[in-house]
Amino acid sequence: MLEEKYPNDNSSNASVRYDVQKGRASKRTNQDRKFNGPPKKNNPWIWLTAELLNSIAWRSMGINCSRLIFRLLIEHCNHHSLENGRLISTYKQLSEYGLTKSKIRKAIDEAEVLGLVRHKRGRKIEALNQPNSYRLTFYADDERGYATNEWKSVTKEKIRKWREESGIKLQNRLNYKRNFKSKTPE
Repeated sequence: MLEEKYPNDNSSNASVRYDVQKGRASKRTNQDRKFNGPPKKNNPWIWLTAELLNSIAWRSMGINCSRLIFRLLIEHCNHHSLENGRLISTYKQLSEYGLTKSKIRKAIDEAEVLGLVRHKRGRKIEALNQPNSYRLTFYADDERGYATNEWKSVTKEKIRKWREESGIKLQNRLNYKRNFKSKTPE
């Protein structure tokens, strides 16, 4: 009965021999290059490595931190990838992009702890305000000429420790504000 159901002749699937293919599974055509290649010349674009996207630092970002990174990536594109280290984004631009204004400072701190961004704090000189300048560590910058990839040294333990410390600082600020609130007479 088994023999009738599965005949052992050359028509069975197990005995069919396929040609051994070497190299790519399929040949790339010009159409493949058109659809899967970089965008046209006048359209700025960026690349992110799989190593970066799979890193602990990248996966640990909060929503405001990721919005900060993406806003800086847009700024990086707008300057044709030549101004890393001198990327400028004001608080107004960041809040228009979707960051919560009261959380921008924390997002910058988080991005620095994760090793994704380095920033130089702006200052007020006479009547002029200088905004913060940023450097994405996973791209070459204008001074050193290579990516520092500081995100590679970030560990889960370092992130956990930073979150505990920043939580304590937040709690201290809230307690300070609570103690000095003006009390209305009853």
